[in-house]
Amino acid sequence: MDAYFTLYVLTVALAVAGGGMLLLVGYIDTIPASFAHGWRWGACALLVPVLGPLYFCWKHWADCAKAGKQLVAGTVLMALAMGGLYGLGPWFAKRALEMAGS
Repeated sequence: MDAYFTLYVLTVALAVAGGGMLLLVGYIDTIPASFAHGWRWGACALLVPVLGPLYFCWKHWADCAKAGKQLVAGTVLMALAMGGLYGLGPWFAKRALEMAGS
């Protein structure tokens, strides 16, 4: 392959790793806080994986701003990684096939 493909794979992999880590840390921080505000908030945050904690942090921003920022940043990084993977992936695959055929 070439350097652009390596850079593409590195970028997507780092975005997935960073986004997944931020989502996991934000989720782990949000679950105990949501149960501290009542079992309904806890059930919402626990049963609806990404949207539940985001909604809880949005409603209780003064208490959960750090976890909310982690969840938002993780969601954005994962969305960028998925967009890069599905947006540029076919172009790199086509380019690799053309390079292999010549």
